[in-house]
Amino acid sequence: MLDIHAPEHGIHGTRDFFLHLFTITIGLLIALGLEASVEAIHHRHQRQEAETLIRNEIQNNLNRLRSEAPQATLELHQMTEVLQALEARAEGHADALNAKDFVFHEAPIQDAAWRTANSTGALTLMDYAEVERFSDAYKEQALLQTMEEQALEDYLELMPVLSYHSKDGVVSPEAAKDAIPYTRRVVAHLNGMLAVGAGTVGTYEAALKQ
Repeated sequence: MLDIHAPEHGIHGTRDFFLHLFTITIGLLIALGLEASVEAIHHRHQRQEAETLIRNEIQNNLNRLRSEAPQATLELHQMTEVLQALEARAEGHADALNAKDFVFHEAPIQDAAWRTANSTGALTLMDYAEVERFSDAYKEQALLQTMEEQALEDYLELMPVLSYHSKDGVVSPEAAKDAIPYTRRVVAHLNGMLAVGAGTVGTYEAALKQ
């Protein structure tokens, strides 16, 4: 808040009046300029900090997807083989299928920096094109996260069916029949995760470009 004080001495004549008015005006302009400069510096710091945190978060997520891509491909291959074995087992073939063959890993993808920048208004201080690239990356990431959650949900529904109908870890024909629909959904979601994951990597790379 700016304080304007009355002159210490009385104003005598037009010259004193305009001199006093000029002094007040210059003082106000200087004060407003300083305030605007401080605010601009604060906004620049806020923008740089938010941008750095978002870029680091995207880079970490990108590194994670790249490092886990072979594991995701292996899980899809294994689950496809499991589905084929379940179908054979449901038809009465003697091929044994152990419940321990079912493996699925899921880990949350980080988005705290993006959500914080959005809630604090820091995104409004950034370049529009840059925010658009960040937004595309996090939208694709959210889709990937949804696919992972759906695959995990199907997997969690699948395991009790196998455990209930299995004996000594070996899946019975009845359990195989019950497990097939869940396994097909897991396979479908794993396929979707690989496709969406590739798209997410592409949006991450685009977002990190300067």
